[in-house]
Amino acid sequence: RLLPLLICLALVMTSCGIVATPEEKASSLLLTQIELRQQQIAEPTVERLEQMKAMGMNVDNLHIQRICIYLSEPLTQPQIEELEALRLSLYLDSWIPPTGIHPQGFIIADMPIDRLEELAEKDYVVRLDTAERVLEPQNGSQPQLE
Repeated sequence: RLLPLLICLALVMTSCGIVATPEEKASSLLLTQIELRQQQIAEPTVERLEQMKAMGMNVDNLHIQRICIYLSEPLTQPQIEELEALRLSLYLDSWIPPTGIHPQGFIIADMPIDRLEELAEKDYVVRLDTAERVLEPQNGSQPQLE
């Protein structure tokens, strides 16, 4: 008697449309960089600006963050249009597909910093990360090729 009620309750709970938050999908570095941008817009300081530059952040337009959008499969045309309606600039030729040990592919985009929450709510967006960082060679102690 209780089993049908429990099954019904479970179905209702799982179909409530729980929406992911930026904190669940965005990397901590991305959240930090967006927070720095917001602080710099509100109360500009030379020290913060230098900190942002040292992190590899582009400070030409503080309202825009370059990001990596991780996806299980390539964006469809309706998804592209949906993201462009959020004012994201997608670099469609940057798509890197999933591979054996990496179950998600990613695409690079420029995102207005006030659109993070809306982007994170998209069910096809698996994860979000910054594309603004200082890059260093990953070849250990091997000499650099010339």
